Amino acid sequence: MKSILLTVGLAFIGMYATAQTRVIDYPVMGQRTTDALEFYQAEVSDTAVILRGDMYSRPNYWVRIASSSVLKGKETGKVYRLIRATGIKLDHEEYMPESWNRSFSLQFEPVDKRDRMVDYDEMIPEGNGFRVNDICLENKQINKKIHCRIEGTVANCPAYSRLMLMPEGTDPRVQGWISIPVRDGKFSYDLYTDREEPYELYAWSDNLQGAWYPTSFFSENGKIEIVLHSSQAPEVYSDAPLTKELLRFKQETGKLFFDSLREEREKLEKENKILTPAALALQAEVEKTQNEEERKEIFQKMRQLDDDGKAYTEDYKILEKKSQEVNGKYKNYEKEYIRSNPTIVGLYLLKQQIRRMHDTEEASDIMHIYKTGYAGKFADNPMTDYMKLWIASREIKLGGKYIDFTAPDAEGLPHTLSKEIEGKVALIDLWASWCGPCRRSSISMIPVYEAYKDKGFTVVGVARERQADDMKKAVAKDKYPWLNLIELNDAGKIWEKYGIGNAGGGTFLVDKEGKILLIQPTAEEVKACLDKLLQ
Repeated sequence: MKSILLTVGLAFIGMYATAQTRVIDYPVMGQRTTDALEFYQAEVSDTAVILRGDMYSRPNYWVRIASSSVLKGKETGKVYRLIRATGIKLDHEEYMPESWNRSFSLQFEPVDKRDRMVDYDEMIPEGNGFRVNDICLENKQINKKIHCRIEGTVANCPAYSRLMLMPEGTDPRVQGWISIPVRDGKFSYDLYTDREEPYELYAWSDNLQGAWYPTSFFSENGKIEIVLHSSQAPEVYSDAPLTKELLRFKQETGKLFFDSLREEREKLEKENKILTPAALALQAEVEKTQNEEERKEIFQKMRQLDDDGKAYTEDYKILEKKSQEVNGKYKNYEKEYIRSNPTIVGLYLLKQQIRRMHDTEEASDIMHIYKTGYAGKFADNPMTDYMKLWIASREIKLGGKYIDFTAPDAEGLPHTLSKEIEGKVALIDLWASWCGPCRRSSISMIPVYEAYKDKGFTVVGVARERQADDMKKAVAKDKYPWLNLIELNDAGKIWEKYGIGNAGGGTFLVDKEGKILLIQPTAEEVKACLDKLLQ
């Protein structure tokens, strides 16, 4: 009898302990100040809060977590101390291995039950420590129409320790994305959403190095299975209807147009007949150095070699010419499919045609296909929003009219562009703290602004950012004297409205009536135009 009672008692204790522990996967709901730190799991009990995650960086680069790290309760304002770390030494420079990551866990004091959400803060006196906002400590209620299961493997590539998942067209420089860890060569993620739209997945390490091969699929009920390779296209399998049809179309057109071209290219690669000896030498220099400045200089030399027509062999140039002819045939074949299949897949392929577009004639054809076959359909689909913005952006041209918008300043006060520039010649300056050419252009305009600001000229800047502090620091450093607004996480789609969705920025000089006079002008060109208009 005692044995039975003891067994029942232990079982009860085990049930009680389990009930008191919650495990929340992907707990981070808010913004973070760094991409180097990711929390993938929170374990919450009456005795502790444990955050499990990874630190990421290039091999041989170091990362560090401060022992002063705390959690701050969102409801109570209480501060919870870090007790211990596992897998990483606090206040120590931890150098990254070839996998680009280091897994760890942080144990904090138990959190007041009223604090259902906490912020992570390193509490470094200089104010430049890592911060991660809105870490959820309760199991999240899922109330979405779509459950898309994504799972796969990585084939022999240790650097693929982290994958980036996002709606296609997302710019990770300014918009949030989902970080998926790869454990023992495997990954999985349950995507819950309300809309069928294209997503893309690729390796974070490839993105960091500026060259990646995205895997595209639709967010829809069903499973997506992926095998990722470092040197070839991913393998994708799916039982979900939209993705299945997209894969079928790609396979069909691959056989019709591209497989033979790929084989020819692979043959040239095997024989080392793509790059010239001079270009190969520069490529070897890039592979040797880890210094970013040196890499930039080498890439500049490679671009110059390409401009001079000396980067590629004659055999490869012949293949490139053949590729252009085949691409033209494929484009027409694709357009016929889009016309005949006004579905979400067709809309996706139409959007892809825009991204590959080269001239005005193509734009007119694409616009006609959309208006005759797709306008009025798929009203709640993000691709429809994209098409509407793209059509509107076609008016951003010399002689066209600027597009009005409202955006907040650094203090959160909203400003409407038309009111700020009414009755003045104005330079609309779209820029970003992370865009070096944008900032150099903006700085060059300061003397022009000072010379003409009392004569009927103004400048309105808008910074494209993930966090307001980056914009504030850039303005303080560069000393822009005009009104600067902020576009956080592309909330207002301003860059898309102006047809520069993939760019850091752009400048547009408009007259008092709002007509666009100059696009991407130099300071000298703006000055010459103002001399005529305001003297």
